[in-house]
Amino acid sequence: MLGTLMTLIVCAGFFALSQSWWRSYANPVSLGILAWTPALAMLNWPPYFLSPLYIHLNRPLGINIYLAMGMGFLSFWAGCALVKSLSPAHAFDVVDRDPKDISPLVSIILFGVGFAVFLYSYYYSGLADLANLDTQQVAESQLNLHLGVLSFVTMFMDMAAIAMFVLFVRTGRITCLVIPALTILCYVATLQKSPVAWLAIAYGTVALVHPRASYHLLLGTPARRTLVVLFAVLLLVGFFAMNEARGLGEEQMTGASGPLMEQIYIYSGASAIMNLSVTVDGYLPSDPMLYGTYLARNVLWHVVDRDLFGATRYFGGVNTGTYLLYGWADFRWPGFVIAPFLTGAIVMAFIRFALSCRFLGIVFGAVAIRAVALSSATDVIFDPVTPIILIIAAGFALAMRFALPAPAIHPSSQALAARPRRVYPS
Repeated sequence: MLGTLMTLIVCAGFFALSQSWWRSYANPVSLGILAWTPALAMLNWPPYFLSPLYIHLNRPLGINIYLAMGMGFLSFWAGCALVKSLSPAHAFDVVDRDPKDISPLVSIILFGVGFAVFLYSYYYSGLADLANLDTQQVAESQLNLHLGVLSFVTMFMDMAAIAMFVLFVRTGRITCLVIPALTILCYVATLQKSPVAWLAIAYGTVALVHPRASYHLLLGTPARRTLVVLFAVLLLVGFFAMNEARGLGEEQMTGASGPLMEQIYIYSGASAIMNLSVTVDGYLPSDPMLYGTYLARNVLWHVVDRDLFGATRYFGGVNTGTYLLYGWADFRWPGFVIAPFLTGAIVMAFIRFALSCRFLGIVFGAVAIRAVALSSATDVIFDPVTPIILIIAAGFALAMRFALPAPAIHPSSQALAARPRRVYPS
């Protein structure tokens, strides 16, 4: 109990310090502290892992893991601070803007294209008969959802959902929520938590960059605040329900008081920190250093043997090791400085782009906040799928731009342009 209290006090102190550096809900350092606090707190309540597959998670934490996390935290902050210091004075001001860059027609059409591909993959995967599937068949059906390159077309649903949620925040039209809600329900039906979490983070990013409008729409009355809380609770319940449907809670892996506490420990990120700890301590082996290969994984993933990227291969079932693991795989101890510093710089640059309130910037910002939110589990910035998401978002934004009418020129501007210029003698 005392350890948990000390952890919360230290995290609260660093949170206050980061807010004194940049007082904003979009502060990635503060968001990172919030993301890591549950994991750090749960480390004080480690359950005993029963299966030999997870026996390494029963080892006590050593000083090395705290040094690694401290180096990573300060380096991430340094990367954020560098980008902020090199930016213009008001580049990070959070101001509601409406660039008029959302086309409902394009969003609906491209959503329909993505939805058609989703329905095809869902029907032929076998998940439509979920009630009659056992856990092994559910896992096989989820693999059948993937259609190779064609699966990326379903991301049109994501982009349309984000675009329509932006339009909802800007206009307040409740009909704009149909596509965002339907997209989340589609992913819930696949029992995949990652796309649901991604969309929830993206909607949250929209709210962050439109603070006044989103406060009025989502938190302006007690009834609206209750609905937002209810949505958050249903989201959490849905995550555990999806795990239950996949059979993840059927066989208890630890001596925890129940499956719920066990899942909270694992999904808080505590087990990922434990994996990193036993790796740094040398209890589990590490592959030879890759000298930046993981940092170039966005490109190399598609052209080299993917077995090269096996930093998590020694972890067994809980196969995550926080985003710091990939710096270790590339450079060992210097990696706890290099990878977090680059991550912080990229995240801060993406958030700056998001504050323009343009659709493409909002998607970049959502990727950045997702990277921070999931940093206690895995890496997002250098993940191979991230550039694909950004390329699809750029194409989606370009399609909406071509579909929107050209901005009208004010009559006074036309008259000024048509006025003959006075020529002065030289």
